[in-house]
Amino acid sequence: MKIKLAWTIIVSIVVSDALTLSANRQGRRIAKVSSASGTHFRPLYSVDENVELRGGAASVSSSPSKTWNKNLIREMIAELIGTFLLVFIGTASVSSSIFTDSLLGLFQVASVWIIAVTIAICATASISGAHLNPAISIAFAMVRPSKSFNWKKVIPYSISQLSGAILGSWLNLVLYGSSIAAFEAKNGIIRSGVSGIASAKAFGEYFVSPVTAVTAFLAESIGTAILAFVIFALTHPKNDAMKSGFVPPLIGLTVGGLISIIAPLTQAGFNPARDFGPRIVAWFAGWKTVAFTGSWIYIIAPMVGASVGAALADRVLYADGTKN
Repeated sequence: MKIKLAWTIIVSIVVSDALTLSANRQGRRIAKVSSASGTHFRPLYSVDENVELRGGAASVSSSPSKTWNKNLIREMIAELIGTFLLVFIGTASVSSSIFTDSLLGLFQVASVWIIAVTIAICATASISGAHLNPAISIAFAMVRPSKSFNWKKVIPYSISQLSGAILGSWLNLVLYGSSIAAFEAKNGIIRSGVSGIASAKAFGEYFVSPVTAVTAFLAESIGTAILAFVIFALTHPKNDAMKSGFVPPLIGLTVGGLISIIAPLTQAGFNPARDFGPRIVAWFAGWKTVAFTGSWIYIIAPMVGASVGAALADRVLYADGTKN
């Protein structure tokens, strides 16, 4: 009886498999014919790529606007973190040089900036593109707009960059606060007076006589133009030589080189967020109006220079179009 029952089960399975195989073949033949005739069939219970099943009920996934907002938030966080790293490490090197004599010579400070730029770009580029600079963001929106970045993102990016710069500079103040106070006491510096520039320069950038406002504006414009030109040239789709991981350190080296030659004149800002964020911290820390001396140059000049440098790369050097 058991043997007979077993044979009955086996035969049933075989017949069932045969019928299923036949149905599948027939379905494939129908699909081919339908495709050839221009008619398309979809499985009745297929799940659309834009629909997610939850608890047995189909619900439409996030709308494009919600997805866009979510992506923008991630990009803003990346810009904040990247600019924080850039400003904290970079301005801390200036503080180390001025207040503790740990770094001697301009090139040592520039070398730390090279490291700061490289780290910040590598950490955030895959999320936001690692602009880390409102002037660069404006240049991208103006010269190389795209679906992933255009004028709509300039303000959110700039806010994030400024916030990151403020946080980085604030942490620098926390760590070096006692060293700054000792430096000021030793040299008779009144923080809120004209002499306060000697300690405030660890935060924002300043130029002093014999450098004039015109010279400072030219220096900041030219330096930022060169930086933007290098960034846009290295990241251009037609630049086959740069399909490697060398772009971040090359940008960092560019910053370091520019600091070495322009910092003696203006302290080499090239970045409105990097300059203005620390000035805000300095104002609250007691430098008051001294903190914002000449700040307009370090905001306007980089914006002008970045647009010129970007246009030179995209509209002149690679004027024959983007590689397909």
